[in-house]
Amino acid sequence: FQEKGNLEVLLFTIQSKLRANNQKPYVPQEGKLISDINKAWERLEKAEHERGVALRKELIRQEKLELLAQRFDHKTTMRQAWLNENQRLVSQDNFGYDLPAVEAAMKKHEAIEADIASYEERIGVVMELSSEMEKEGYYDIRRILARKENILGQWSLLKELVAGRRTRLEKNLALQKTFQDMVYMIDWMEDTQVLRGVILF
Repeated sequence: FQEKGNLEVLLFTIQSKLRANNQKPYVPQEGKLISDINKAWERLEKAEHERGVALRKELIRQEKLELLAQRFDHKTTMRQAWLNENQRLVSQDNFGYDLPAVEAAMKKHEAIEADIASYEERIGVVMELSSEMEKEGYYDIRRILARKENILGQWSLLKELVAGRRTRLEKNLALQKTFQDMVYMIDWMEDTQVLRGVILF
């Protein structure tokens, strides 16, 4: 800006001295006129302004991505804790040793399955956040994708564990019902023998 001002002053001084000495006025070459310099200056100011606007927009975008990353990290930490707790829970086969206990364990398992099914939407939120950051070109996307894959792996493992536990529980329930039927049958047979003995005497 100072150099531009100096050029205008120098040109004015040169032209004033030439006029004072009755000499032919100096006219700069095409493209080096003061008007050309002023036009170039306006283009520079416009470009500078546009660049400033673009930088502010990018800064806002990056701040938004950082907030998304923080939200993602918070949610994945909570999901990870929940997944670990539920994996531990469904890894235990403490069904009990009689039919009422196994039936109660089945009801509890069904409640766990319902809770897990309702949690799928929360896992989906984590996937949406990571997809948005990936789409926006977040600088630390590798870490985000690694955490997402970890959550997906844990989620898949939990669903497998729940399905396996249900299968074992169903088998245990069928076994307890068979035992119960056998107990009823033995009781019936004993009652029948007692009745037969009473009838014979």
